[in-house]
Amino acid sequence: MDYTIEDFKRDIEEVLVACQEEIQAIQSGEKRDATVWQIEEYIIPEMEDLLEKIKTGSLPEKKSRYISAAQQIMKNWSWDIRSDEKLTDLIGWLDTNYHRLEP
Repeated sequence: MDYTIEDFKRDIEEVLVACQEEIQAIQSGEKRDATVWQIEEYIIPEMEDLLEKIKTGSLPEKKSRYISAAQQIMKNWSWDIRSDEKLTDLIGWLDTNYHRLEP
């Protein structure tokens, strides 16, 4: 089964919903790997940028595709990628599928 632009768009929108859920959980006092700052300053803007690139047809070529939030999670933010936190899972899934995306 191919992974399409529509699938990618739907998954980005799901990440954005998870971002809002994560912010609410953090503000309610729940312990999370993410911080509100990371979500608001990095993840949400990147997802919005990707949606804009889909709209304008300007996604980068396949060889240079990556989700920078996924890179940040693993290299700079030290989130537990084995956790069952929804946002972590969704961003990892999105990054994997972004590489599979057909133009």
